[in-house]
Parts: sequence; C-alpha cells; structure tokens
Amino acid sequence: MRNIIGLLFVVAVMIVGPIVLARHMLAQGRTDAFLADQPNYLAHTPPPKKVKMTPKLARLLKKEMHAVEAVPRVFLTRLPEGLPEVNDANRKKRLFTSTLLPIVLRANELIIADRGRLLTLRTKLENQEPLKRAEKKWLRQMAKTYRLKRRQDFRTKDIDFLLYKVDVIPPSLALAQAAMESGWGTSRFAQAGNALFGEWVWGDAEGLLPENRDEGKTHKIKSFEYLLDSVRSYMTNLNRHPSYEDLRQRRAELRELNIGITGAALAPALVHYSERGADYVSDILSIINYNDLDGLDGARLVAQNS
Repeated sequence: MRNIIGLLFVVAVMIVGPIVLARHMLAQGRTDAFLADQPNYLAHTPPPKKVKMTPKLARLLKKEMHAVEAVPRVFLTRLPEGLPEVNDANRKKRLFTSTLLPIVLRANELIIADRGRLLTLRTKLENQEPLKRAEKKWLRQMAKTYRLKRRQDFRTKDIDFLLYKVDVIPPSLALAQAAMESGWGTSRFAQAGNALFGEWVWGDAEGLLPENRDEGKTHKIKSFEYLLDSVRSYMTNLNRHPSYEDLRQRRAELRELNIGITGAALAPALVHYSERGADYVSDILSIINYNDLDGLDGARLVAQNS
C-alpha cells in the first residue's frame, strides 16, 4: 500500500510540479523577460485603468518627445481606454506616442535580429558551409513571409533579396502613419482591435467591420491581440508589398550611402498607401514635422536592466 501511495505521490509531483514551476516563472518574468530574437509577449503589460502611464513612461511625458533617446522597455498590450476622452490635444499625442514608441522600437529590434541572422547565414553560404536543419527551416519561413520563390538550396543572392526587404521602418514614419490612421489612438478600430494602420483583410481573418463600408465590399479592418502584432504586421506589409518597392529602394540607397534612414526620407514613397496619394504623403510629412517626430528616429530601447 505504501508503495502505491509513494508511486501516486511521485506521479502527482511529476504532473503538478512543472505546472506550478511554469506559473511561478511566468509570474516572475512577466515584466522582465527578454529574448533578443523573439516577440516576447510575456513582457507586455496591460495599460492602467485610468489614463496614466507607468512611472517610466510618465518620465517620458515630461520631456519634449523629440529629445527622447533612451526609451524604457514598457510594452503595453493595448492603448489606454480613456484616450478618446482626453481633451488636451498635446497630452493625447504624448500619451499615444509614449505608448507606441517602445513598441515600434521593439519591432525594429526584431527586424535587426533577423538581419543579423541573415548575415550570419550568408557568410556560411559564402564559405560553402552546410546549413543546419533549423537554419534551413528558418530561412524557408523567411522566404515564405517575404515572398521569395526559392524555398530550398538557398544561395547568397537569396539572402541578399531578403536583406533588401528585411529592414527597419523609421519610428517617425510608423508613429505618423499610426496617428493618421487611428486618430492618435482614438478610433474604434484602434481601441477595440489594436488596429493602428487600417490594414484590410477578407474571409475568415480576424477583423472589425467598418460601420460605413461601401455596398458590395466585403473587407474588414484587421485586428490584433497585441499592439506589437499590429506594428509588426504594418512593417511586414511595407517590407514586402509591391506597392512599396520605391520605399525599399530609397531605404537601400540610404543604407548603401551610410545616410540615416528617416521617416521624412521614406514618406514620399507612400503615394500608394492611400487613395489620397500625394495629399496623404503631404499629411504624413506635416505630422512628422509639426510634432518633431523626426527626432525619434535616433531613439533606442534602454538595456534590459537599466
């Protein structure tokens, strides 16, 4: 009987123990976990009930946003619910920017991590070193995401194709477009579905129905669980869609000339982002210039333990 009880105890420990340990690790790591090449959603925190920022973001609000360089790693899951009720336009803009800036910088960090991995694999191919199974699998996924036709027997020119597409989007451009498309975070789509950039989807994809959708149209506005998902989807769209080839070309030229990649430099290539064409570009540039967003193109996330 004792042996049976002992066996049951061991089984219980084996089943329950890992669950308890996992919960403990999640509880301890929810705000501190950081992996260089992962989205790291456990590090996200929900916004406060009232329209207040965390202490770290509150310090940002006291500064001129264009002067911000070191940005805390505070990744909110969604925009503050009370943002549409904030009447002070400047405060609303600062709340929106302070919420979204760390997310944009994090999305760019992930892109930079992918670029680093691509460069490493390119060197291996140049040296005729065999790629590991995991490396091939990762390359196939990147090829699928960025619409590279080759899915096996990769060559250096395939890596170059991916490096051309897998590159950062200037924070000033991302923030200006998000502000334009979401009304500085006050739109129904932004509040209900983290839909910051007005991306369309069809069929069974997750999305919100536009209230004034034209008769005969079947699209929805793509929704997301996390703000980071929304920003990453937007960046992937700019990095692979044929309509934004001019943007990628401008960016590649700036990189080749070792010139800073800024929102003002890339914005003119967004004439196809909206049916408004050149007027849309003009408005994006106005938002960047009027709100000094170009100063954020040099911002970086602080080290994890800072």
